[in-house]
Amino acid sequence: MTNIQLANETWEALSALAEQRHLSIPDFLEKITQGQLAVIDIEELEDLMDAQDVILAESDPENGEAIPWEQAKRELGF
Repeated sequence: MTNIQLANETWEALSALAEQRHLSIPDFLEKITQGQLAVIDIEELEDLMDAQDVILAESDPENGEAIPWEQAKRELGF
């Protein structure tokens, strides 16, 4: 087993993340290393959420047919 040193602030943040998921810190880290939990950049998360919104919007039958880009620009006065 390898020992590492963490700043108190880092340890507290790690503890809070594990606690939010009702996990011990060793279980939390194990789930990350096993690919059961992921830590991603907030911008990447926002991109994924935007993509999900697009997919949901495109699959909603109430959104009707897509219109050509040129027609959309004309209708919007561009």
